[in-house]
Amino acid sequence: MRISCLDSENGHGSVCQVLRERGKIVTSLIQSSTKGVIIIFISLVLLTVLSYSQWPDGASFVKIGARGDTATVRHQRQPSGIPPTKIILSCPANTTATCHRAPNAMASPSPSPVPSTSQNNKTKHNPSPSASCPNFFRYIHEDLKPWKSTGITKEMVESAKQFANFRLVIINGKAYMKKYNNPFQTRDVFTIWGILQLLNRYPGRVPDLDIMFNCNDTPVIKVANYLSKAPPPLFRYCKDGTSLEIVFPDWSFWGWAEINIKPWNLFLEETRTASETLKWKDRAPYAFWKGNPGVAKTRQDLMRCNLSNGHDWNAHLFTQNWGKEVANGFKESNLANQCNYRYKIYIEGRTWSVSEKYILACNSPTLLVTTSYVDFFSRGLIPGKHYWPINPNQKCKSIKFAVDWGNTHQKQAEDLGKGGSLFTQEELSMENVYDYMLHLLTEYAKLLRYKPTIPEKATSICIESMACHAKEPVKKFMLDSMVKSVYDFEPCSLPAPFDKKELDAIASRKAEYLKESFLINAGFGDSNSTIWHNRHQSEAQGTPITLSCPTATIQPTCSDPLLTTPSPAPSPSPIQAKPNRSPIPTPSCPEYFRYIYEDLKPWNATGITRAMVDSAKRHANVNFRLAIIGGRVYLQKFSKAFQTRDVFTIWGILQLLNRYPGRVPDLDIMFNCDDPPALKANRFHSSPPPPLFRYCKDGTTLDIVFPDWSFWGWPEVNVKPWEQFLDEISIESERLKWKDREPYAYWKGNQYVAGTRGDLLRCNVSNGQEWNARLFGQNWDVARKRGYQESNLAKQCTYRYKIYIEGRAWSVSEKYILACNSPMLLVTTPFIDFFTRGLVPGQHYWPIRPDKKCSSIKYAVDWGNKHQREAQKMGKAGSHFAQDELSMENVYDYMLHLLTEYAKLLRYKPTIPENAKEICLESMACSETGLTKQFMLDSMVKSTYDFEPCLLPPPFKTEEIDAITQRKDEYMRKIVVGEDTAKP
Repeated sequence: MRISCLDSENGHGSVCQVLRERGKIVTSLIQSSTKGVIIIFISLVLLTVLSYSQWPDGASFVKIGARGDTATVRHQRQPSGIPPTKIILSCPANTTATCHRAPNAMASPSPSPVPSTSQNNKTKHNPSPSASCPNFFRYIHEDLKPWKSTGITKEMVESAKQFANFRLVIINGKAYMKKYNNPFQTRDVFTIWGILQLLNRYPGRVPDLDIMFNCNDTPVIKVANYLSKAPPPLFRYCKDGTSLEIVFPDWSFWGWAEINIKPWNLFLEETRTASETLKWKDRAPYAFWKGNPGVAKTRQDLMRCNLSNGHDWNAHLFTQNWGKEVANGFKESNLANQCNYRYKIYIEGRTWSVSEKYILACNSPTLLVTTSYVDFFSRGLIPGKHYWPINPNQKCKSIKFAVDWGNTHQKQAEDLGKGGSLFTQEELSMENVYDYMLHLLTEYAKLLRYKPTIPEKATSICIESMACHAKEPVKKFMLDSMVKSVYDFEPCSLPAPFDKKELDAIASRKAEYLKESFLINAGFGDSNSTIWHNRHQSEAQGTPITLSCPTATIQPTCSDPLLTTPSPAPSPSPIQAKPNRSPIPTPSCPEYFRYIYEDLKPWNATGITRAMVDSAKRHANVNFRLAIIGGRVYLQKFSKAFQTRDVFTIWGILQLLNRYPGRVPDLDIMFNCDDPPALKANRFHSSPPPPLFRYCKDGTTLDIVFPDWSFWGWPEVNVKPWEQFLDEISIESERLKWKDREPYAYWKGNQYVAGTRGDLLRCNVSNGQEWNARLFGQNWDVARKRGYQESNLAKQCTYRYKIYIEGRAWSVSEKYILACNSPMLLVTTPFIDFFTRGLVPGQHYWPIRPDKKCSSIKYAVDWGNKHQREAQKMGKAGSHFAQDELSMENVYDYMLHLLTEYAKLLRYKPTIPENAKEICLESMACSETGLTKQFMLDSMVKSTYDFEPCLLPPPFKTEEIDAITQRKDEYMRKIVVGEDTAKP
């Protein structure tokens, strides 16, 4: 924190007076160099103590920023009890502001060469590992690849001078600028202003560097000119496939004063409010664009798509007269107020256009006229998820088709709009913009082969030298976008570079998407295709599936011709099936799907033989054997599972076969429905283990985890099928806002199944000790007699925090607890099921120490009630995971990919087991009664799914697994330190 003593109205008058007095004393006492050094040191300590005494009490906490399929957990660097250092703009009266006077100097400490190196012991009080940055950060490595082998020399940098508007050097946290020429308007001013904000946000974190910057639109460093030598490194706002510029966030993130576009963070707040005011269905059902068509021929061509000669292209296009707007006070050009159309068009200007982010933010689908230009974030946009591509050669026809399609598929179109808006609100937050800048400049600095020095005739610049004498509205935008305090958390973690296969796959998918999309728009494809891969689409997408139960006197069988037609012969791989044509790249599966490879790793080298499968019965209890041959299912039962676990597990597999007919390959599996895993790794050092499917495992076992039975219902305790439960809880959790819920941690369950649950009940209020917990035993016999009125999980969202604790091993309750929009306090356990490996501590849940449950719960609740915004975000992140990452679409896709990868390992052709019976929908459901039958009917797949399953990501590398484990362990250590140092 810097205290300004220029006047007495800044709230630090008493501190300044004390400092002046201390200064007089120090001056009078310094009589020798030794004594002077000692006294100066003491004075600095006094300064620190006095400065900190003005700050409110701080606390170590988890900072969670919104991130889309993953929220960001920020890693605090400031020790607990010391609040963030405020940044104050001190403008002297009637004098020129400079960067050299003591009150204005904010010299950063020596920079860290890499952001992660400055953590060391400063993070010891905070329970928060850094989350991974958005995927588009990986293009940083691509932009810098031309200099990877050569490094960057001073001669290379100076050779870029001919293209640059300014040169900027950072040395020991201070910025120096040498200007060569003026770019258009204030592009350079706000770009430099943004870099100064980065320096203040992350003091001492930006390494010494030396860059050349061009603020114009058109890239000039052409690949063709540098085939045999390294190009000059030049920073710019955009590039294309033929150029080598290093892309950097554009000036408008801090404001565009000439046309009154506010800084990005303010714009996002205004747009969020404006877009919620007018619901999407109530907006004008046309495509909207307003801008300057004079800057590019492609924009002039777009204007032809207005209503003309009686032809309606579904587009309302307007010319923006900026001269008139300036005179009119910008009353009709507020971008946040332009969310009154269902569709918004983005089209390039001279090259790329800053308008893209504003158009995306409106909750209306962006119709993006395909362009070759990219900026730093647009490479992370996915067609069909964040925008709809428009054919640049047939703009009018393409726009008309998109609008017609969206107006007849309103749910999908609205969701497409939300996808783009969510990207801007979360992945393109200012938090991520600064982190992108930090990582880019850090990686760039690593390539420098010389020590940067201050250029001749360069000027020292700081926030005072830029803002104090700036004219309006430039000054207002600077103040509005100014970083207000040092950011005491780690930046997000920079992901690894792309490998060539990944880049080729991304390019191939986008190219295929555009090809399919343009064919359909031109009338050569299926006009009923779904452009957006809607994973939550309620209407039937394929062939309807019906359950045909014969009369009571006839026992249903699977060979009866009246019953369901058997599936055709399966494809050996899901990729080989041919769904309906759809111009949408297949989305990638959630990250936890990658553990499929880990679960099957014990058989990678040997494959799976029939003898291995047969041997499972000798090593563990097996409830049933299931074979799938030619799309038909054969069941051999060995022992009855607890309640109907086996019944609904098999029912779920039948739904998979009906959802993806012909996609499940021939296979042969053994299944155990008990809780504790059985295949201990230490028993199979010299031979592969028998493959055994189960609902959970731990670090010492080799069972293959599979979705549990309750996804299709748990009739014995009236827990509805997962899809139905999600619909109910999404309504129930909105009835009572988080801040209005009971400010305690809640748990209700069977305390007798495990000693750890009995121990948990001690955390109720007892002997006058308040642990912030409200814990209840669940008597299922009583609940059954009362019609389960008090055990409806969807109605248990009345507490701010919900506790998850294991049962005999893992517990099915975890997913229900996650879904409630309340932070899940997870009592740490070694047991995992198929999806919990994708949960991130601090992002989706708060870990509770199993050896100190009561004090750990109290600490968590106290923290959450004190930091309500962060706690509420954590609850939402967990609920978002349950609703999206754990949707039934993803459950089925996990099953499909797991069984497909398993089948690839089989070294024999599966046959019908001895004494096995064929099963199908009718043989299972027709003779059932009560809740069992009801839940079967409720969870039954109603039609085939005629789209590709999600794309299975590649296996983890060993270092990735190690890093995940290390981050989780580190997080838990910080929780322990935080609890142990917390005030009682």
